[in-house]
This record gives sequence, structure tokens and C-alpha cells, in this order.
Amino acid sequence: MHTLQEKFFASLPGSLQLLQALDHVPGAMFMIKNLDSRYIFMSRALKQAIHRDPEFDVVGKTDFDLFPRIIAETYRQNDLQVFRHGRPLVNEIHATGFFDHPTAWCYSSKFPLHDRAGKVCGLVTVNEKYDDVMGRDAELNRLLPAIDHVSEGYAERITVGDLARRCGFSESHFMRIFKSRLKMTPHAFVERVRMFHATEALRHGAVSVAGIAADCGFHDPSAFVKRFRKFTGQTPLKYRRTHQAQGGTAMAVPPTAAEGC
Repeated sequence: MHTLQEKFFASLPGSLQLLQALDHVPGAMFMIKNLDSRYIFMSRALKQAIHRDPEFDVVGKTDFDLFPRIIAETYRQNDLQVFRHGRPLVNEIHATGFFDHPTAWCYSSKFPLHDRAGKVCGLVTVNEKYDDVMGRDAELNRLLPAIDHVSEGYAERITVGDLARRCGFSESHFMRIFKSRLKMTPHAFVERVRMFHATEALRHGAVSVAGIAADCGFHDPSAFVKRFRKFTGQTPLKYRRTHQAQGGTAMAVPPTAAEGC
């Protein structure tokens, strides 16, 4: 750091006043976490992006308090990479707005923060809407037809070959690039999107578990229950009862043989 910068920042009584000023930059989506992945600060624009009130207090909360488990676990694993290796994760693509809101895509970059002793003490994440950075990443741009198709056609039969063709790649190249950029295989991504919609249906509706499985692209209800339990830690029926009871909308829905308890 330049000596002039060192003197200036050393004279500040704290960094919170800088964050509060930056918070008023239009569209500035950023947040800070400590080593426990608990939020220390989140900008107004980022709160808006995840559909929270600007005055919503995030301090001390974790991703598990704000997002479904299957999303929060991904964020936590990315945090741990930064903490363990002390290196940034730059321009990873993430989805926001599942469930009650339209899906939106953004770039997310995480940078480690160091204390005065040089040890990693937290991280800062900067998010940018995909539309705002369109064209910067040609390789990732070419994956968007596949990502959009999965987001909209998750209930249909989806093959890697079809996704690759939509992007103009061979299957092997598509799978390699997809896994490199999204940190998961195309198959895992398809399953995750389907699970997002399955949890939404369980939270807000009364369709049977077998019906939800079919509506979300799972044609074997028993296999769906097993996968759902792995993603959420609960069977579909228990998940429904828990979340509908919390929302005051619990409904008597008879379980099918595949639902379990």
C-alpha cells in the first residue's frame, strides 16, 4: 500500500463510515463476513437483490438464516475455500431470486480480508448483475443458453448433448467448461434447479410428493425422496409440514407410499 494511503487509513477511527458511504453508491452489491461466515455488513443494493428490506439487520446471521439450505451450503463452501487458501474466487456465477421471485444470474467474487498480523480474518464479496457485465467473459457467455434452458425447462427431459449443442460445444468440451466455471457438473446443476422448484412447491402448495416429483422432472418418486433428503436433510413430507406450519399455512396432505415421514 502507498504510504499516503497507509497514513490516511490509519487516521480513520473505523472502517464502518467508509462502508456506510459506499452503501449509497447505486447498484453497489457487496457484503462482509467474518471467519464464522457470519455477516458483518451487507449493502442496500445486495439486500434488494435478495429481496430483503434495506433496513433488514443481517449482522450475526449466516447464509443458512437467509437462504434455503441447498443454496447456503454452496456459499459456505466457497467461503471456506477463501479462508483456507487465502486466495480470491473471482467471477463465479450464482443464481438469486429462486422461489417467490424470478431467477436472476450474477457474478460473485470473494476476496480475503487480513488482520494487522496478516492472518485471514474474513472476506468481502462483490456481486455484479450478469446484464451489467455482459460481454466481459466470452466463455461464460457461451454457457448461458444452457443455463437459461435449464432454468426454464427444468421439468422437461434434459440431456448433456442438447445443452452442449445449444452452446455450440462438443459434449466433452461443454462438460469441462461447465464444471470449471460453475463448480459443478451439468447433471448436478439440473438437479439443483429442479430441487429449488420442488422445495417451492412443497412450501406453498398441496400437490402430492409424487406429483411434485413429476412436475419438477423427477420421474421416480422414490428416487426423488432420497435425493431430496440429501439436499435438505429432510423428507419431502417433513419439509412440507415444517415450512407450511411456520408460515401458518399448514395443510392436511395425505402422504403417498413414497413420501416417507
